[in-house]
This record gives sequence, structure tokens and C-alpha cells, in this order.
Amino acid sequence: MQKYILLLCVCVLLSCTGKQPQVQVDEKILPSPRSIVVVYENDVHCNMEGYKKFAGIRDAIADTADVLTVSSGDFLQGGAMGSISRGGYVVTLMNAVGYDVVTLGNHELDYKIPRLMELSDSMNAAIVCANLVQKGTSTPLFNPYILKQVGAKKIAFVGVLTPQTLVGESYAFTDESLKILYDIPAKDIFNLVQLAVDDARKAGADYVILLSHLGLVPPVSSVEVVQKTMGIDAVLDGHSHSIVSEEFIANANGDSVLVSQTGTKFQNVGVLDITRNGQFHSRLIPMDSVVAVNHKVAAVHDSLQALTAADLQKVVSNTKFELTINGDDGKRLVRKGETNLGDLAADAMRFAVGAQIGIENGGSVRVTVPTGSIKYQDILNIMPFGNGMCLIRATGRQIKEALAQGASKLPEESGGFLHVSGLRYTVVVDAKNGETARIRIENVQVETDNGVVAIDENSLYTVGLSSYVAYEGGEITAFRESEIVMDKVMTDDEAFVKFLKSLGDEIPEAYRKPQGRIAVKYDR
Repeated sequence: MQKYILLLCVCVLLSCTGKQPQVQVDEKILPSPRSIVVVYENDVHCNMEGYKKFAGIRDAIADTADVLTVSSGDFLQGGAMGSISRGGYVVTLMNAVGYDVVTLGNHELDYKIPRLMELSDSMNAAIVCANLVQKGTSTPLFNPYILKQVGAKKIAFVGVLTPQTLVGESYAFTDESLKILYDIPAKDIFNLVQLAVDDARKAGADYVILLSHLGLVPPVSSVEVVQKTMGIDAVLDGHSHSIVSEEFIANANGDSVLVSQTGTKFQNVGVLDITRNGQFHSRLIPMDSVVAVNHKVAAVHDSLQALTAADLQKVVSNTKFELTINGDDGKRLVRKGETNLGDLAADAMRFAVGAQIGIENGGSVRVTVPTGSIKYQDILNIMPFGNGMCLIRATGRQIKEALAQGASKLPEESGGFLHVSGLRYTVVVDAKNGETARIRIENVQVETDNGVVAIDENSLYTVGLSSYVAYEGGEITAFRESEIVMDKVMTDDEAFVKFLKSLGDEIPEAYRKPQGRIAVKYDR
């Protein structure tokens, strides 16, 4: 009997291929009156090792309940295996797991929408997203929701994506001529979600679960969506990397809606229990405590690792000290202050194209590298986005404006915070009396053959930087009018490798600590 049940589950999962129609009711997973469980994750960011345990938890629960597996986004990007295959290896592994439904995170758009559409064709899971639309319309690129029949119950999964994607991945919304083709209309987000929920209820949904990549952060949070809508039973959230086991928020009708989020990179696996009388409860299982493994998924993972090992394990350099994105307190600093890895990355931007100044945004420097050998895999983990390398001519005024834009969110983090090479600057954060902080950029100096001199706002300087900072990203717009001397001559990870090799077999001692290029002062 158990073999029959497992075979039936596999057959159903294999039937969920390709693009889904507006409403699709799957074959019944099991006709039993058992409880329903949804196993969920968010923001895995290419942590490929975790999928075999994720599937192992699903398998263990399937002995006593009807189980669905879902993701709340950010799975295609964030590590070497995603970068080297432009998301393809991640989809292969997720297909091996047998996901039922996923929604999109902002990093699903990192390879641009045409590549996302290619990957969606090869993904067996249904993709839902109510608010990624054709520009100027309310026509979604993917189904706003899908119905899944589990026993006697129909469960609707609605997807929603953060409007912040319009800033962080702005380049994904245009064609080669920079014409905007797609949109995430922030003002319509509550209406679009409500419309999808209402349609799902009309189609017979007993329960509605929102797969949210909004997080607990502006511009629109998952909590706000709950508070301004009706008909959602639970929100499985993502984007802010928060750890929320179970929280209940009142919706527009005063009804309680469960909200949960698992953190990031498989810190936890979420388990949502739906009892036979319709009660919702969630819990988080720390991945470190999981021993169950799905051997099919493990085998696919191992084969992908073997396929890429020759390239990914090549040693590029060595380091006697940690190259870090963190401060002395162990907390992430690279998005609001100087680190030794930020210095190294900015130097690579400058060196690769022979510029006077190098600039790298903190959001493109992703992970710390421990003491020891630095492999190509480490480089792709540090810089997973494959941004193109550019050389531009910018005025001193444009450079100062860019520095101000990068620091504009202080004292909060920003992926646009700029690390520099051949340049020094001071940020003054005026945060008196609890008011919104005001930012000033002071004492901007350029390193020259004749020493360090104040930057001249009217002079032109050559700047090495990624295409993301130059003209594709939304955080920094100061260089949009700058002259592009060389455009996308290599990727940023290739530039980093080129620079490390120029340093010899070992990272110089000068990079052991941050080099004092950026001073952040708080005027309270």
C-alpha cells in the first residue's frame, strides 16, 4: 500500500509540467481524510545542499499526511551553481525535489525576463505571481494563482512579488533599446492580490495561501497586504530573510491570518499544518537538526557537483586572513560601511579596465571568504550576478552624487552603498532628535601620482564599475549621462579573477583590514 501511495504521488508531481492555465485542478493526491501539510522555504539563494533534506522532511511527513512543497522565491540566484548555469542547475534540482508551486523573488529576474521565461518552461512546478504584468496593462506574465486539490479540499496558492524589484533589478524590465516592457504596479498590489484571492474563492478554493516575496520591509510588506485584504488564510513569506515561526495578523475583516518566514539559505524548513477542521498552524525545523534525506535528490545534487567540479574547484589565489563582508561585531557591514573584501572588489573594478577610480556596490559583494585557498566557486559566490564590466568618464560632480545616492539609506543598509578604489570620502549622517537622517558627503579625495587631492567637480575621471552601477540598477542613477568608453568587456567575476591573479599566489597583507577609504560619522 505504501509503495502504491508513493507511486501515486510521483505520478501527480510529474503531471505538473510546463506553463499552467489560469485555473488548474490537479488529480487528487490522496482520497483520504488526512490532515494537509505544506512544506515551505524562502530565499534559498542557491544553497543546493539543502534540497535533499528539504525533500527528506517532505517524505517523512507523507507517511501520515497529504503533503505539498512550495517556495516563496529567490532560489535561482545567490551562489556559484546558479551563476554558472544562469539558474538552470537550480531548476534541475528543484524538479528532482518535485515542488508543487513556487512564486517569484526579485532575484529570479537577475538573468532578465527572457531567461526567466526559458527557465519557467523547464520547471515542473506551477509558477504563480499576481503582480508582474505587461507594462501599461494588468495582464500578468504568470498565473496569479493555482488550485491544488488535496483529498476533498481545494487549496489556492496566490503569488506576489515585491515592487522593490523595480529598483534592484530595473534592467530586467527593459529590452535592448531600454524600452520598458514589464511592470510591478505598487499602487495596485492590494487590488491585484484581492482579485486573485476572490477569483480563487469563486473557483471553489476551500483555503487560500499567499506565497509572498514581500517580507517585513518597505515599500510594501506582507503584513500590509494581510491588513488590506480579505480571504487569505496564511502567508508564507520571503524577501526580508526574517525568522517567523508563526504570527497571526488581523485582516481587513478582523479575521486572523497566519504569517511565517524561514530565514534564508535553508536555515529552517517551514511546516504548515492544516487540520481536518481547517485550523492553520506553522512551525520551523532547523536544518541542522534534520537527518532525513531524499536519495534521488542527493544523487542529482552529486551529479551536478561532479559536472562542475573541475571549473568551480580551480584555485585562483590564497589568503592568510578572512576576506569579509562583516564588521568586527560579526554583523553584515558591506552595505553600510567599509570592509576588506569591499576594498578588494573595488580595486578589481579599477584594475580590470585601467581606470583612475574603481567603484563596487555593496549589494554585489555577497559572502565572506575564509582563510585558505580561494577557488573559482568562491568568486562566483562573492559576485554571483555576472554584471558586465564598464569603463566610463564621469565628472567629479557625478561621482559625488553617486556616493550620496549610495549612502542615502544610512544608518540602514543599502545594496547601493559604494566601495571605492583610488578615492576616499566621508559620510556624515545627521540623525538628531529622532528625525529622518540627513546625509552629507564630505572630503572626497582622489589618489593621483602627485598625492591625494580634493576631487574637482568639473573635471573628468575614468571609472571602472559594473554595468549595474553604471546604468542598469536603480539605486545609483548619477552615471546615466556619463560617457561609456568600454561597455561589458568582461563580467565582474572575471574582473575579480584577473585582479587576484595579478597579485600573485596570495592576497597581500595590506588587505587584512579595511584601508580607511570610507569614514562614516554620525552627528547626533
